[in-house]
Amino acid sequence: MHLKLSFAYVLTFLLLLIVMLELHETAHIVVGRFICGCWGPRDFNVWSLCAGCAESHPLWWLATLAGPLFSFALMWLGMGWLGDAELDRAALGFALIFANIPFGRISTVMLVGGDEMVVIRHLLKNEYSYTQLISIGSVLVLGLGVPPVIKAFRVLTNRRSWLYVVSFLTLPLLFLLMYVLTGLNTLLGAGILATPWIMGTPLLITLHTSIAFMGLLWLRRNLLPSTYQL
Repeated sequence: MHLKLSFAYVLTFLLLLIVMLELHETAHIVVGRFICGCWGPRDFNVWSLCAGCAESHPLWWLATLAGPLFSFALMWLGMGWLGDAELDRAALGFALIFANIPFGRISTVMLVGGDEMVVIRHLLKNEYSYTQLISIGSVLVLGLGVPPVIKAFRVLTNRRSWLYVVSFLTLPLLFLLMYVLTGLNTLLGAGILATPWIMGTPLLITLHTSIAFMGLLWLRRNLLPSTYQL
């Protein structure tokens, strides 16, 4: 598969990235609502169970696990599509892998953060040392996150394909940190459209995601070889 990057491709990929981020958070809050019976507070990338849920529901950690499970499942779905003889589906598989930020999932665990470490530390805190917990978490996320990335590297026919893979691993994460996690969360913190409504989600998040989703539907063909290949 040969990628030909363009402004239209990058824009469409970033819209997919935004939608995937919100779906990740939605997986958290929906499972949390099912367990707790109420919606907790949230912003663009941080969510919480409603008050008292963790103390009264021993399975609260399933809500934390739901987000990464969803993201890794989509990465592996994308990896499966990479082997498809239909180039359009293979290209969508490539985009799906990196829109779920595998490097972000791996790096946060190695830095003793992320949803995965919350669950691991909760389930194994009485059986393993701190260093062992980090090692267990790192092995798990590497096992889940690296195979899709390796498959994506192998299917690319671009010259210096390693540079494409490194860029897709790091630049989307940088975009999220600057635009979503810093910029948009700052707007929420200032009270702009911050009132929770559907699913306990602030109006700004719903509005922003809706615009991104509509843009993705409109521009989706920019991710396909039939559009960007000569």
